[in-house]
Amino acid sequence: MQELQVNVKQAEVEIVDREAFEQGINDVVAKYQNYTVTASTIKGDKKVLADLRKLKKQISDERIKIKRELSKSTDEFDGYIKSTSKPLDDIIDKVANDVKEFEDNQKALRLDTVKGYITNKCAEYLLDPRIFNEKATEFIKASDFMADGVTLKKVTMKSLDDVITFELQKQQEFEKAKAAISGQCAECNMTDQPYIRMLNELTLVEVLEQIKSDYRFEQQKAEARKVQEAELARQQVPEAQETPIFDPETGEILESDDLYQNKETALRGAENGSKRYTQKMTLEVYFENSVEKDFFKAELEKIGFEYKKNYAVSGYKKIKPLTQEELTKLFN
Repeated sequence: MQELQVNVKQAEVEIVDREAFEQGINDVVAKYQNYTVTASTIKGDKKVLADLRKLKKQISDERIKIKRELSKSTDEFDGYIKSTSKPLDDIIDKVANDVKEFEDNQKALRLDTVKGYITNKCAEYLLDPRIFNEKATEFIKASDFMADGVTLKKVTMKSLDDVITFELQKQQEFEKAKAAISGQCAECNMTDQPYIRMLNELTLVEVLEQIKSDYRFEQQKAEARKVQEAELARQQVPEAQETPIFDPETGEILESDDLYQNKETALRGAENGSKRYTQKMTLEVYFENSVEKDFFKAELEKIGFEYKKNYAVSGYKKIKPLTQEELTKLFN
C-alpha cells in the first residue's frame, strides 16, 4: 500500500499522489472486508490486526506531525485524513471485535468445562456446586488448559480438588460443632439455635464456654428465686393458719405454697400486662473474666432486668487483653 506522504507549504498542504494513497486504503479495505476470525487461524488473525493498527498509526503519526508544522487552520487536511481512513478504522474495529468475541467464547467454553468438573466432584461428596461459582472463574485462563483449549491440565484439576476438599472439611467441621453445641444444650435443657449462630463469630470452644456460663447463671437465678419464694411462703404461714383460704374454682383449702404461687403469678401477670417500654440503649461493657460477667448479670437481675425479658446480649466475644489506660483512650 502507498504510504501517506505530504509536502508542506505555508498555510497549504499538498498530498503527494493522493489517488495512490486513496487506492491503497481501498485495497486494504477490500482485502479484509469479509475477513473471518477462526480457531485455526487465531494467531495469524492477531498478526493481521497488529499490521492494520500499525498502518493506521503511521497515517495518524504523519497527520499529527503535519498539524504541528502548519501555521494556519488544518481543518481541511485533518478532515480529509479522517474521512479517507475511516474505512480502515471500520475494518480495524471489525477485526478487533471478532478477536474479542472469539476470546470471550473461548472463556465461556472453559468456564463450562470447569463448572462441569466441579459438578461431578461435588456429586461424589454431596456438595452444592453453586457455592463454587465465583471460585470457578479463577481457573479459566488459557494456561489452565491443554493445547486444545478444552481439556483441563492435571495441575488445574488438582487445584480444583483441593478447593472442593477444603470446603467439604469445613462443612464437616461445622456439622460436628453444631452437634457438640446441640448436645451441650440438651444436657442443660437449653435451646441450641442461638448458640449455633454464634459460630459465625466465635470458635466452638468459646461457644461451649458461653453455654456453660449461661447455664450457671440460670441455675443461680433459679436458686435465688427458690430462696425468695421460701422466705415469702414462710412469712405467709401465720396468715394462712389463722384464716383458711379456699380455691374459688375447686373449693379446696390452699396451702401456703399454693397461695404464694397464685399471688406471685397474679402479680407478675399484672406487672407484665401493664408495663410499657418507651426507651432503650446500647451498652458496651468490658469484663476481666467470665466470673465478673456472671456477677454483672446477677446484679442486673436484682434490680429488675432479666436476660431475654427486658434486655438482650449481642456481640459477646473474647478480645485481646486491654489495660485500663488503653480502655480509657478507646472511650475518649
